Amino acid sequence: MKDNALYLEVDEDITSAIDKLSKATGQSVQIVVPKRSSMLQSIINLKLLKKAAAASHKELVLVTSDRIATELAGRVGLAVAPSIGAK
Repeated sequence: MKDNALYLEVDEDITSAIDKLSKATGQSVQIVVPKRSSMLQSIINLKLLKKAAAASHKELVLVTSDRIATELAGRVGLAVAPSIGAK
């Protein structure tokens, strides 16, 4: 199973992230989000991202070092990694 990495910009919104996720090939997708991204500061956005991954039958891992995003992702049950390829 090949991992796909999607890179988001700091100012990218949730609809763009969901669109990229739905177009990604493979069953495992890593979304690389820069620190201080406004998209991951909302638990609603993370729930939407998780729902989109489930609807696309994809395993999702957020790649970020942002502490707030990591805490919120844990609340909604999303996996978080400090770097690409980390388990």
